[in-house]
Amino acid sequence: MKKIVALVLALIGGGFYATPYITLHNMQQAAQANDAAVLNQLIDYPAVKQSLKLSMNSEMSKALLKNKTDSGMNAFATMFASAFVNPMIDIIVTPENMAIMLQANMPKALDTNDKSTPNQSEQPLALDRTDVISHKFYQDFNHFVVTLAKADQPDLAFTFTFERNGLINWTLKGLAIPQLSK
Repeated sequence: MKKIVALVLALIGGGFYATPYITLHNMQQAAQANDAAVLNQLIDYPAVKQSLKLSMNSEMSKALLKNKTDSGMNAFATMFASAFVNPMIDIIVTPENMAIMLQANMPKALDTNDKSTPNQSEQPLALDRTDVISHKFYQDFNHFVVTLAKADQPDLAFTFTFERNGLINWTLKGLAIPQLSK
């Protein structure tokens, strides 16, 4: 009887541990199928936009602080650049672009190489592709982080942060995009 209880507890624990992986798999399948309805259920767009805004403002500030030639112009440039962040984020954070980024591809709005992005439904899931490096880990009990990068550009990684929503559900709440200036 003790073995059965231990086995049941181990199965429940394993299933509980696997919940963010299942959510990620479901999200990538929806991205591959261009299923915006499923993506909308799994993504908290206002939270993703806020995290991306903070990330982009931080990166711009770091870049401007490295170049300390004219502090007055740097401050002005930071304020001016921040005015463009919100509209850019509204363009970036859409179900279509989230599907593209979940396949470790750069959305056309950000792609400086101007290559055409392959049709998402023609590609295998990013986690199943050999040209994509992925890292998945629990940041803490309620946060799960996934990074996706192309094998030939490992420094250009998308970072997705999932947050526990209830006991077994997970929602995408954070996004950091690769620095394009590298």
